[in-house]
Amino acid sequence: MLTMLKSPFQVTRAAGSFFTLGILCIMAMLIAGCSSSSMSKLIPSPNPPVADVPIPIGFHIDLSHSQSTYVQKTNLRMVNQEYKGSDPRLSVARFYEDNMPGSGWKTISLQGSQRIVLNFSKAGEICTITITHGWFHTHIYVVIAPLGAVTTQPGT
Repeated sequence: MLTMLKSPFQVTRAAGSFFTLGILCIMAMLIAGCSSSSMSKLIPSPNPPVADVPIPIGFHIDLSHSQSTYVQKTNLRMVNQEYKGSDPRLSVARFYEDNMPGSGWKTISLQGSQRIVLNFSKAGEICTITITHGWFHTHIYVVIAPLGAVTTQPGT
């Protein structure tokens, strides 16, 4: 039986081809994974801190930067809360566009790209949701106040 011996050059070339193919496969999987995760639809948390303002699963309230006041006699509330999570700003903005109407909020406006501000109204209240991106987190700021009240936006 006759066996063909391969030169070291042929063995190295074959190994290099397999290595290159492996790297290309890994890059393709990473690219596919990144594009599908950025396009994934966010799901509302089952128990948000404010019943009529949905929060995407994976976002958590930052209690050191959050406060709420409810005056039962007048049914007025003031909410100023911050949430942190890791989903992209545009996915979070899309989440609020899709989910706030289901909680009875009417969209007033949507503006920005780096700092996205969404305004909603409902029954004498205004809800402003500001979405920003920090070093390690996406931040959601939720401000609810009586219609006509003076409020400040985070970062202004």
